[in-house]
Amino acid sequence: MTDNARLSLLPVTLENADPRAKAVLEKAKASVGFIPNMYAGMANSPGLLQSYLDGYTAFRAHSGLTPAEQEVVFLTISRENGCDYC
Repeated sequence: MTDNARLSLLPVTLENADPRAKAVLEKAKASVGFIPNMYAGMANSPGLLQSYLDGYTAFRAHSGLTPAEQEVVFLTISRENGCDYC
């Protein structure tokens, strides 16, 4: 894979979501008031979306890092991955 390779996925909406992904998207919308773009993309693979959220939740709860330190981890990963969005 080249350094500039990007994966492009059409965002999934509540109207066209797989039932497994729809429940996760509805929960996100109820929690933060909208469906994050990253979730809408990952919802193309409901298993991927659920695995991401399980890992995210475990990291937030059990990493031993403060919320500020956790954000540094996320921003560092985004920078290393060349994410223009994050």
